[in-house]
Amino acid sequence: MVTVFSRESAFSSARPGTGAGAGPDAAGASAVPALDRFLAESTGRAGAVDPGFAQLWEEVARLSSGGKRIRPRLVRLAAAAYPDPEPDPVVEAVGAAFELLHTALIVHDDVIDQDEQRRHQPTINAAAAARASASGSAPEQARQYGASVGVIAGDLALAGAYRLVARSGLSPERLPRLLELLDEALFSSAAGELLDVDHTLPGARPEREQILAATCLKTAVYSFETPLQAGGVLGGAPEEHVAALGRLGRTVGTAYQLVDDLLGVFGDPEATGKSAVSDLREGKRTMLVLAAQCTADGEELDAILGRPDMSDEEAARARALIERCGARREVEDMVAGCAAEARELLEAAGLPESLDQDLRRIVGGATERIR
Repeated sequence: MVTVFSRESAFSSARPGTGAGAGPDAAGASAVPALDRFLAESTGRAGAVDPGFAQLWEEVARLSSGGKRIRPRLVRLAAAAYPDPEPDPVVEAVGAAFELLHTALIVHDDVIDQDEQRRHQPTINAAAAARASASGSAPEQARQYGASVGVIAGDLALAGAYRLVARSGLSPERLPRLLELLDEALFSSAAGELLDVDHTLPGARPEREQILAATCLKTAVYSFETPLQAGGVLGGAPEEHVAALGRLGRTVGTAYQLVDDLLGVFGDPEATGKSAVSDLREGKRTMLVLAAQCTADGEELDAILGRPDMSDEEAARARALIERCGARREVEDMVAGCAAEARELLEAAGLPESLDQDLRRIVGGATERIR
């Protein structure tokens, strides 16, 4: 079984000078009208400033339109399970805020990783770079332009998430708690992203605990832990339930990120919407790579990873090594361990029956994604 540590211990134990890291799935994507309205309003505001600014907001809206919308769904599920929920428009706005936070973070992540595809579409930075290239920019200038546009777009989405909560109509006694949760989501994700970046430095040899720290902080907190807690707060859940929802979300979110690491190497790009080579070219130190490096095949794998010009044949060899040494099976077992741990947490939490059943289905989805 995998033990997922607390955020407080994670960062302190994971950042000792050695140096390191979105997205969850769920059945049935759903619309988030509050987010659509906000993006349409922002695009209109931007159009009054400059057509290019409006185009940038259209790009943010494009990237926000895909995905499974797991975060708003978790907010709604938790809020509806308790007896004193905020009005539906308020719950919807808070869910939209977590989804827009997700957009902000993946836009920045795409810039950091220099990814060119997300959800079967060009990333914002890749689309901007292509426009610059078509206008006559040299390759490096076009790449830098794309990165600059991506940073600006991510910043706008990030500020928009806070604006959605601030304008949601949330009752004054609950608003500070919700803003704290949104801040915790961002704060932890930034810490995890920094660890992830640190782990790519030459000579970095992060240990298992450090990789799990980055995994938990980068994705699990903002995608599962805090949306579930936010829903509990919106519904008037007792504080012990809010805490239990946080522990559960952290565990399930870690499982989902481990699965994403597997799909980033072994997934079908047609199904995932993302390259199955970029993580290998970047030399990203995931749990999958760490497990392989600890085997007899680790030296050969190290010689392949982290090459920006990695060929498809070299990527295939890296996958074969990871498979042969048992690393893939080890991480799959870790996912199963997280799912088992989440079920144990549910048994002990005493959550409302409807919420308990919904969360059990979500836990099951973590393992189904790698079958």
